[in-house]
Amino acid sequence: MTIGTCLVLAVPPQIVAAADVETSDDQAVFSDETASVRTLTGDETAGEKLYRRNCRACHGATAGGASSYPKLVGHPTAFLVDRVARYRAGERFGPNTPLMAQGVKTLSDQNIADVAAFIVSLDQN
Repeated sequence: MTIGTCLVLAVPPQIVAAADVETSDDQAVFSDETASVRTLTGDETAGEKLYRRNCRACHGATAGGASSYPKLVGHPTAFLVDRVARYRAGERFGPNTPLMAQGVKTLSDQNIADVAAFIVSLDQN
């Protein structure tokens, strides 16, 4: 079993309060929805299984993006965790939100950490 990145982030209150502010792809604005995910250790092997089942069709086999679906590889773990948790919480980010919301609504906090660990591992290979 491969263990991924452990997220333990101290997030200043002003960043949490700014959770509705749109950010660039390299920045994560942390919201209350991500608080429980940020302290979990992701399992790359479990994340790969989840990615293949839930993400690969749109984001591609290597998370490089496809068509109107963005590239995921190359983003920091915190960004990926934050974005997926916010989709799961119902936040809208663009035209693909309904597809993302449907795909992530049943993911647990651990599932999100696992998928993020797998995606980050792709950038390290």
